[in-house]
Amino acid sequence: MHELFAKVLAKKDLSKAGELFSLDDEIIEKDLEEIILNIQKIADTEDYETNDNDQSVVEICITRITTAIRETCKIEKHAESLVDLLKMCLKHNLTQKSKDADPPHAKIASDIMSRLFTYYTNSKVMMLAIPAAVKFLECDNKDLVKSVASYLSLATIDNAGLLAQHISLVLCSVLKGNYLLGQVLPQIYDLNPQPVLQYVDDLASLMSKCDNTEKVCLIQLLNKVAKSHPDLLEKHIPMLCTHLSSSILSSMVMMILVDMALAQPTTVVGYVSNIQAVVETQPVLIYQTAQITGAVGTVSLEQAKKSMDYLISKLSAVDQSVVPLLLQEIRGLCQMYPNLLSENMEKISRLSSSSSGSVRLMVQQIREDYRKYNVAEANKNLNLETSNNQPIKTQAISVQGGAGQGDTAREKAKEMRSVSSQTEGTVTVITVGNPPNSSQPSGTVSVKSAGPASSQQSLAKISSTSRVSSSGDQSSSSAQTQTVESASLPVTASTPDRVLQPEMMRDGVQLFCEKHFAKIKQYIGKLNATIPLPAKCSVVKGNHKRFLKLHFECATQSEQCLYSGSYFLLNTRFPKLWVHLMFLAVQAKSKFALSQKDVDVSCLKACWDALKGETNSGFLALVTSSFPTQKDHLTLLQELHQMRYFDIFELNAIKSHWACFVCNHPEKLSQLLNGGCPEIAGQLKEKKGKWMFFKRWKTRYFTLSGGSITYSKRNSTKATLPVTKIQSVKAVRKGIRDIPKAFEIFTGDQTYKFKAKGHHNVEQWVQCLHIAVARSQHGGSSSLLAFRHSMDLGATSSASGISSSTEGGLAMKGSSRSSRRSAERPSGYTSLYETSQPMVAHSLTLSGPSSRHVTDTKL
Repeated sequence: MHELFAKVLAKKDLSKAGELFSLDDEIIEKDLEEIILNIQKIADTEDYETNDNDQSVVEICITRITTAIRETCKIEKHAESLVDLLKMCLKHNLTQKSKDADPPHAKIASDIMSRLFTYYTNSKVMMLAIPAAVKFLECDNKDLVKSVASYLSLATIDNAGLLAQHISLVLCSVLKGNYLLGQVLPQIYDLNPQPVLQYVDDLASLMSKCDNTEKVCLIQLLNKVAKSHPDLLEKHIPMLCTHLSSSILSSMVMMILVDMALAQPTTVVGYVSNIQAVVETQPVLIYQTAQITGAVGTVSLEQAKKSMDYLISKLSAVDQSVVPLLLQEIRGLCQMYPNLLSENMEKISRLSSSSSGSVRLMVQQIREDYRKYNVAEANKNLNLETSNNQPIKTQAISVQGGAGQGDTAREKAKEMRSVSSQTEGTVTVITVGNPPNSSQPSGTVSVKSAGPASSQQSLAKISSTSRVSSSGDQSSSSAQTQTVESASLPVTASTPDRVLQPEMMRDGVQLFCEKHFAKIKQYIGKLNATIPLPAKCSVVKGNHKRFLKLHFECATQSEQCLYSGSYFLLNTRFPKLWVHLMFLAVQAKSKFALSQKDVDVSCLKACWDALKGETNSGFLALVTSSFPTQKDHLTLLQELHQMRYFDIFELNAIKSHWACFVCNHPEKLSQLLNGGCPEIAGQLKEKKGKWMFFKRWKTRYFTLSGGSITYSKRNSTKATLPVTKIQSVKAVRKGIRDIPKAFEIFTGDQTYKFKAKGHHNVEQWVQCLHIAVARSQHGGSSSLLAFRHSMDLGATSSASGISSSTEGGLAMKGSSRSSRRSAERPSGYTSLYETSQPMVAHSLTLSGPSSRHVTDTKL
């Protein structure tokens, strides 16, 4: 063990602990096993909970070793030692004494799990970490349990099998009130369903206690239960129906009811009216409603009539794309109760002229079913009529055919339905094939009778209401005519017109999404934890080419949010990757496969098409190509780092979304505000000098208060920089650890560079300045929000825009106005296309870096 580490751990010398960060990571990594063992010995003592010095030493040492593991990428080598340290914490008190006071062992456990679950994609690490982490679900520490729940949710994406082994512990934690953990249950249910089935009633009772996000997870779980054990949910149908009015839950609840109706239709009969009423407010659920209505119709003839009336009434009231689905349910009912066709065939036949090939195909199939039903009824009536005649005295059946057709003809003669050949004291001969000296072609059916005219008329009468068809050997002969000689009525076999299959009517995007539906959801689920996705995008025409502008929003949108009413803007150099990811995100949020006609997809397509000349591939080729790779992800992350996105935004692991630091840490806001206004003061080093290579750091006392930054000069005068002139602020990070060493303030014509005492002080200044700038701009400042971040690039832009959103807002002209949030947030991505015709009233020209006077200032 290194001498410094040995001294710190042996003597518990807090004064030397800070020097551990000066040691090389490789040196620490070599002695890591011994270091962790010594840390465990210190933390596993009785007086550790009351010894503040020991606690501080252990916390610093753990921070240092986890940093060394991260930098050397040796997590697999040391995962077992970290897990042993984690298990040691279980033996000690983890209960919170007050709301914000965690026990020391809870802090150790939190730090260790935070490092371990950073490698949630590493199966070897998770194989050790997950069994230890799930045991913390039983502890009496709500904050720690919530953290464990978020870690396990992340780990389940790639390690569902490992967590499924501990599903009992997960269930107990959920039933105790840790509803957030319920989101892992749908993912691990298939791997170990039995424990869930035992607690279905308890899980269903939690629906009234959860928020919408947690309800979604429980509904997804119940949906899986309904597919395999629908009888377990029979008693919960009334509860499920109460959620049909929710636009968030209704589609998933309907899927559960569909599975139950198909398995046990009688259980849903009493709720059909409630289900059908949902379609009036949510037309998108018509297909699930039709499935349930059709299934209930199989219970009895009375229910079948009600179901048929409802389905027929919807044929003219729904979108053309849904009609084939309704016809499919109608056909299923008619196959069980064919007599229902007689009453509704006329209404169905009206759709035969539809422009949709799939509709025409379904109508043709229903007509064929109706024709077969009529033939069967006619034959049935014929048999009843002839059964009253005298029995035949002599009957001979002669089967003759050409070469190679004898056996086939015999089989077909056996399969022929009985055509009444019983006449009053006569002999009837039915010949199949070519009789000797016959002039009829092969494959004809002849019925010859020598009886009186009355029998001939009887047969002719029956033949006029039904068709007698016989299919010959079509592999050896072409289409063959069929005649009934006694009736002299030719029977021709009609061939339905060629119609398009339903798959041919859908575009390539929809087919691709259907094929990769699950993969897209899984891909975006993993991606959200590493890369934020834009709320919308726009295409702007610059001086020489068009470029894609991304609009990122804060997902929390609290009252103090830095981006409440505005977006973080980024002019990307990788439009292909961003548009592809935005499309996949739209599909991942949808419950069905999307097509190019979908509003969100068409908006993205409009954006991509507007970039013609800047791109080489079409929209269809782009969205159906292979998913962006890990290398592409790193490229996008690097771009976000360069644009300082992560100075302001961070991932909220519990809520699984990206938000600004004010929304993620509202408790820190009070430290930066005085009387509701951002205020901070202290000594900062400012880099000053006329020439670039001769600048020196000068220490001054700066104060941010009252909407301006002030500092004193040597001549006792005070200089002031109004916050309204600040266009952006960014932290200057250096080194592998990416620690902020300084920060810069950009105005219209100058750049100030400042240093503070430490990186914590730098972060406080940067955060306070961000809040001040955001408030000044939200309050109607002359600074334009649209160019808050473009100043880092020193770009020159002059454009006017036309905004089109999914909710159809008013057109917004000018690049400055295009960044403002509309009154109602769009449901999906909104594409903006900014035309090249400039509007002087709304244009803003920014000087480039060459004309900017740079003043480096250290705070």
